[in-house]
Order: sequence, then structure tokens, then C-alpha cells
Amino acid sequence: MAIVIYTYSNPYRLHRELYWELIKNGFHLCASQTLANGLCDQYKNDFFKGKLTTITRFINTLYDEWESPATEINQRAVVDNLIGYMAFDELIAEDISIDDIRLSLKRNRAYVVKSIRIMFELCMNPDHIQDAALTYEQKCVVEIYRELRRTRNKFFSLKDGFSVEEIDASITKTMEDALRDASYKESNPDRLAEVKKDTVIVHGIHQFSPIMLRTIEMLGVYKNVFILFNYVPDYKNVYQTWLNIYSWFESKITFSTQNFYDHSKAFEGGRIADNIAAMIAGSTATIDYSDRIEVTQFDNQTEFAGYIAKKFEEAEVERSKDNYAHSALYYMNEQIYAANSNVNDILKIYFPEQFGERNFLDYPIGHFFIAITNLWDAESKGMLIQDINDIYECLSCGIIAEGRKGQVVTTFDKCKLYFQDEKTIRRIIKKLKKLKERIEDMDSDSSESKELSRIEYYDVSPDEIDNLITALKALNEVADTFFKDFSDQENDFKAFYDKVTDVLVKQVLTKEDIDSEFREIVQRVLEHLNEVQGVEAKASFDCLRETMQLYLQQVPKEGKGARWIARNFEQIDGDVLRKYSKNQDKIYHFACLSDQHMSITHRDEFPWPLDIDFFEVAQAPVDWKYQVYVTSRLEYKNFRRYALVYGLAFSKCKIKLSYIKNAPDQENELYYLLKVLNATPKPYILDTPNAAKKNDSYITVEEALYREFSQYDLMKYRLCGYRFLLETVIEGKSVYKDDFLLKLYLTILLEHRARKEFSGKTYVKNMVRNYLAEQMDELTFDFPFMNRSEKIDAINMAEDYLEKKAVLHGKFTSIKNKDIDYMLKRENFLSVPSSKAANEAFSEVFKNSTQAEVEHTLSDENLNQDKYRRSYNSLCDKCADKDICLEIFRTSRK
Repeated sequence: MAIVIYTYSNPYRLHRELYWELIKNGFHLCASQTLANGLCDQYKNDFFKGKLTTITRFINTLYDEWESPATEINQRAVVDNLIGYMAFDELIAEDISIDDIRLSLKRNRAYVVKSIRIMFELCMNPDHIQDAALTYEQKCVVEIYRELRRTRNKFFSLKDGFSVEEIDASITKTMEDALRDASYKESNPDRLAEVKKDTVIVHGIHQFSPIMLRTIEMLGVYKNVFILFNYVPDYKNVYQTWLNIYSWFESKITFSTQNFYDHSKAFEGGRIADNIAAMIAGSTATIDYSDRIEVTQFDNQTEFAGYIAKKFEEAEVERSKDNYAHSALYYMNEQIYAANSNVNDILKIYFPEQFGERNFLDYPIGHFFIAITNLWDAESKGMLIQDINDIYECLSCGIIAEGRKGQVVTTFDKCKLYFQDEKTIRRIIKKLKKLKERIEDMDSDSSESKELSRIEYYDVSPDEIDNLITALKALNEVADTFFKDFSDQENDFKAFYDKVTDVLVKQVLTKEDIDSEFREIVQRVLEHLNEVQGVEAKASFDCLRETMQLYLQQVPKEGKGARWIARNFEQIDGDVLRKYSKNQDKIYHFACLSDQHMSITHRDEFPWPLDIDFFEVAQAPVDWKYQVYVTSRLEYKNFRRYALVYGLAFSKCKIKLSYIKNAPDQENELYYLLKVLNATPKPYILDTPNAAKKNDSYITVEEALYREFSQYDLMKYRLCGYRFLLETVIEGKSVYKDDFLLKLYLTILLEHRARKEFSGKTYVKNMVRNYLAEQMDELTFDFPFMNRSEKIDAINMAEDYLEKKAVLHGKFTSIKNKDIDYMLKRENFLSVPSSKAANEAFSEVFKNSTQAEVEHTLSDENLNQDKYRRSYNSLCDKCADKDICLEIFRTSRK
């Protein structure tokens, strides 16, 4: 048996190649599922799903133990222990801390394991590695590799020899699994008998992993292996990246004797592909500049996501008209291919059902297990809060009992500033008890109570605090139950997940309000936990935390795979075949065509700490698999360029090009090849409004029960209807929630207390200063989040205000009704334009009104008809609910 390599010039004419009869009935392994789908669509009579599948699926079947989650968990545990125990002192310089090296390796544990797996898959001989050429981290990783080989660690034992019966059994199982995942229309088990297992065809792999190469070599011992890839002689400089990789195989490349690629000029994409290929080849004289290349310029990724969402929603409308005969992607008039597909992270939020079944860890209960593990400090054997969001996750998942759903986490959110510096549950509970005592001791009718009621953590009841304390104690008990027997090292993973299983069975599945879909997911998580029950891992607590995503995942469900809305460039080769066979009116949209997105990072090439120097300098390559792997990783930088040209050349339909101008930390430049071809960027303009998008500039309220309003409520209504709704109708008053607004409010309280104390008295600077300091000491308990310098700043601001606004000719002005009125306005709005500085609009907003005027304007009839529109104004930054409204952020961005 042997391995032979063939090229073909046109994916639509593969059946006209001379070797077609040799390959059409064999078992086909493709680089991606999209390529398998595209070939099945294009050659329906000869190809079908099952006969064609991915090489990854076959590898997972053949090397099932090596690729299993249980093995990966055990490997991470083994490596974690070796990092902690091995003596690396002789490998590093004296001026470098061994503890820092260990910490670096542990923090990148997953990458270290991946690097070691690659070394095993390549069968690297550690005796041939030149240690002197390595970095300190690489020396440590190689030393771990040596130790694993020396001890013949069973979790790093990769099977080396297979019988022909084992291979045939793996082929059969792979085909059956692939056929089972296919749709009902595509499923025909009887046809599997047609497949000739003595012939294996490998399609379109550019990025080889060591395990892929190992598999291909092994197949070549028992089977006739044909490796195929597309090669267009007219674009030889573009396709050189493929030759650079495949020339390292021990088999000679047999080029197609027929060039079927002859229609590039008939399509816009083909003409652009010709020009890019000519530019890469340096043949500038052949470039045709007559066609103007237009590139849509999106301002940022969110705008790009909005564009795609609009297309998807339009497709959903068409789908409904067709009685949901196909998926929404079938009806999209544009197929998106993005050089950087991170836009899917946003689209997942918009259309979660499109991206397959949610992972268990994405549900609130999954967040609970991650959060409670993050909160546990193995060294102190207690809860240590590094990220307060972990507490939110634990309190909101439903594990901790509460009277009304969401009540406990709401109270926690209101009180968070009061205990924000505390790092343990016990300290938080202690603070909450003090807060409760303070609230209970206050006279509800006192001026002090009215002052403090505008502070969010004083806008809670003693009962609500009691419920929160009870919940936090319960959380502590749950954490103790999980982790009390755990230390920093040598933790038994099985013991922990036995407790997780117990929680899922007794506290999750027994809930009456759990929906059937989630119940099924939990049951499949339990099934997966049962599959990895034999894991013998014992390692550090950090390693346990890291492997949680490998443990807590559900067994996959058939037909629940993701349907990516924006696909990456690796999916272009198969999709051009599939979409062309279905719909010639489709527009191919090639996106993210910037220099930054078309390039790659070094981390894309090799897992840390390995790099190109490790492979080129540290070891003399002796095996073809070694050379193919390293070259393919280095050639990845040219793959996206090839994929763009391939997509343009073979799309045979309308095309669209775009790029995203602004990234969070930089401004992107249009891809240089398009720039030199005089491509014209045009900013994206929303041509038609999104019909599915709701108008968020206002809100309506039906059948509300309104209380009696004051003139200050009417002022809020005039200022902003939305603010009036949130602060007055819903909350009953202005309640300040963030530290910025609370610091302003504290300063106002100091100013007003001093004005009342010294009304009509002579101004003596030291006396006023001392009084403000005394009041600050009195209020310190009520503003515990402020540090000493912030308190001094508040005193200085108050003193400055009093000198400028309340003192005239060396005396404090006597407080009159208009002054009390002004004070109340400041406490309600934090900032009120003075009569001189106020413009006509603000003068109208803050004018005083009689109660009759208030009742007339804010009548039930008027309010029930009101739409409570947002109104941006200069006081938006002082609004207590600006983080809900968001108008200030929208306007400032514009």
C-alpha cells in the first residue's frame, strides 16, 4: 500500500480528473465538515455523508483513548504534579526565581500539556534536543517530557500499532456516527456497504496536526491513501503555500494534467482574484484596474454584528413564509466569511438558538460550580472573594434557597458598596449585621433617616438583610461541603465530582420548575460524569478548577450542532460548492479584510512555550511528519490570503468585501493587497431601519398605581420622562447607587448641614472646618467605601462651596424658604443650574409649581398616555439610573 498526492484544478470538475474512478468509491476524510458537505452536494450521485466525513472524527474514533476527556484530565493532573515536584534548579539561571517559573508553567498548564502531547505525537527523541538553544520555560517542558517517557506514564502512552481489523472497525464506526449525525433526508445506511475500505482519500488539509500525520502514515501501511488538494497553475504564487507543505511528504506531488479553471473573467470575484494573484506574482502589467473594487467599512465590530443580525432576521421572515422548510441560513441573501470570526460572540447573544445547544457551564447552575470553585481558597481553606461577580453567580443560580426568586441577589447588589472592601463571607455578614442595626436604630421620620434613604444600601429593610445573611451562610456551608477536605495539593478529583453529582441529583433534578430541555441536559451531564468516573486524577486545586470544563459537559445530542452565522475562512472551500449548487443568487461577503485580521499571532503557530526556534534550532528534523507539521504551522499566515483568492475565484456569484475600521485598542488598515488595487472603502450606512428592532427611546406603562407627587417630581418629569418613571414612579425617590454619585451626595449633605448650623452667624474658617470634620466623622459609618483622601476632598469641596455660595460680607446668609427649596433640588438632582447660569429650558424645568399644577400635569390620565421618552441633558451624568437608561453613553459615543 502507498500514499499518493494528486491535485485538481477546479473543485467543480473533480469528476473529470483521470484518477476519479480510483477514488470515488473509497472512504473520504475531509479537512472540515463544510468541505464534506460541499462535496456531497456537488457530487450527489457518488458522495454522501458517512462516506465523507472529517479526519478529526476518524482520529477521535481510532485514538479514542488518547483523545478522550478522561485522558486529558489525567494528563493535566500528572503535569500539574510534575511542575510542583520536579527540581528545575539546574535548568535555569541563578538570578531567575524557580517559583516564578513554576507559577508561569501552572498558569499556562493547558498549553504546556498541549505542547507535551505534540512532542509525543511527533515521537520526538529528547536526547536529540539541544537544551542550550532553549528558553528556560522550554527546558522545563522538555524535562517534564523526558520524565514522562522515562517513567512510561500510562496517560501519555499513545498507541503505535494497529491491525487492519482495528482500522476497518474504526472506519465503520466513523461512517456510522457521521451518518447518524446527518439529516433524515441524507441518511441512507444501506449505502455504507458500497464504500471500499481499502482506499482512503484525504481532502484539502492545509493545517496538519501531528496526530493527523501519524494517522495518514498508519493508514498508508494498510490502505491505498490518496491525498488531494486544489491547485490552480494560473495562481501558482498564491498556491505556493500548499506546495511548501506537501513537498515534505515522501510521496511526489502529481499535478493535474488538465486545467479546468477557465471562467474567472466572467465573475467579479474571479476578476479580483486574477488581480490579487497578479499582484502577488509581481505581474503588475496584467492587472486590470477598470473594475472599481468597493469595500464596505464598518466602524466597529458591534456595527458589523448589527448588519449581520439584520440580514439574519430578514432570512427568518422568508423562512416563516416557506413553512420553515430549511434553516435560516438557507434564506440569507448573503453568506458571511470573516477572517476574524469573533463577531459570532455578539451574534450568540442575539441568536443563541442558532449556535447549537448551550453548554451546561453556560447555564446559571454551571456558573455556580465555576464561581464557588473560584471563591474557594485552598491555602486558607475558606472563601476568598477575588471577583465579586462570583458571589452574584452563586446567589442567582437557584441552589441557595430564597423566598422570592431574585430577592437575595437584588439585596446583595444594593448593599455591595457598603462592604466592597471585604474579602470573606464572614466579614461581609459582620458588616451586614451592623447595617441592619443602623437601619433599625434610625427614626423613620428624622431628618437623618430622610437624608440616608437616598443611599442605596439604606433603601433595604432589616428582613431583606436577614434573608441575605441567611443566604450567605448557606453559601458558606455549601462551599465547606464541597471543599473542606481539600488542600492546595493532591486533591482527589473523583471525590469532588461525586459531590457535584449529588447536588445535581438531589437539588437540581428534584426542582419542580426545571424545564424539560434543561432536565435532559443535566441528565446528559450526569451521563458524562459517569463516563469519566474512572479518572484517577489527584492534583492541585488550581488544576481541579481548570479541568472543570472537561468534566461538566453534557454528552452531545444528535442534530444540535452549531450553525455559524459568520463563518471563518477555513469553511470557504466546501461552502462554495454547496451554495453554488443550491442558489446562484447568493452574495458571498468576505469580511474583516484588514491587515490585522488577515495576519496571525505567534500563539496561532505553536502552543506556548514552543515556538519556531524550538523546532528549527533545538532539534535537527529527521522525519517527514516533523517537517510537514512545522511548515504547515508557519504557512498558516499565507492560508487566509489563499482562502480569500479561492473564495473569490470559485464563488461564481455576486461578492461583497468589507473590513472593520476600529478595534478596541487600535485602528485597522484595509488589507494591503486591496489597497494597492485602489479599492475604495465606503462607510456602512443603514439603508432601511431594522423592522424587528423595537424602538427603545421610550417606554409605556399600563394600569399603573401612582402615588401623590410633589413639585420636585414634576421637575424630574419636565427634565426627562424616563428618569421620572425610574426614580419617582418605580423607586419612589432618587436613590444613588454608585460611588461617584454618593460622594457628590455626601458633599451636599456636609454643605447643607453646615448652612443650617451656621445660618446667620459670622463666618469663622476654623470653626467651619472643624464642624465639617466632625460631621464627616459622624457620616463615616454611613459611607464606608470612601478612603481618607476622598473624605478630605469632600470636606475641601464643601468648604469651598460654603465660602462662595453661603457667605456674604463675612457672615452666613440666613436660610429662607427659597434656600430650603434650592437644597431640596440639589439633594434630588445633585446639581442645579443657578438662576443666572440656567438657560431658558432649565429655568422652565426647575420652576416651582403649586400642588394643583402638579396634580393637573401628573394626573393618572396623562401618565397612562405618556411614553416616558428619554431626554439627553447636561444632568444625565448625575442621574441615579444612568446605567439602566444608557442614553448618556449612546450620546457621548456619537
